Amino acid sequence: MAPRQVSDDLKARIPALHHEGYHVKDICHLLDIKKTLVYRVLKLYSQYGVVSNPHKYSCMIGRPRSLTHADQFFISAIIDHRQSVYLDELWDELWHKRHVHTTLSTLSCTIQQLSLSHKVISVRAYERSEVSRALYMN
Repeated sequence: MAPRQVSDDLKARIPALHHEGYHVKDICHLLDIKKTLVYRVLKLYSQYGVVSNPHKYSCMIGRPRSLTHADQFFISAIIDHRQSVYLDELWDELWHKRHVHTTLSTLSCTIQQLSLSHKVISVRAYERSEVSRALYMN
């Protein structure tokens, strides 16, 4: 049997009742909920001041990101500007201009996440060479 969903309004009553002096067992009986839910809500409330998981819809799984959105925008801007750049050159630019130290593998993954892989750049370079060739021939 799937666990039933409990509304945030009902969860908000748990810390209020606990603050008024009700014991966990009494809160469970009054609200018709399980003891584990009461303990989980009280823990979230004491840690974050909210009754639901504040990280439920965020990307807070795993390690914190070493490159911020601003860093990613900077990388994207360099690639857009220079079209063809080596990974270690991009890594140097990131260090000298933004004082961000990261690994080459992180930088490579970031470029892939931004859909700026070498294949995309190769296609752009090919298209430019075709345009240049057409202009030169005319």
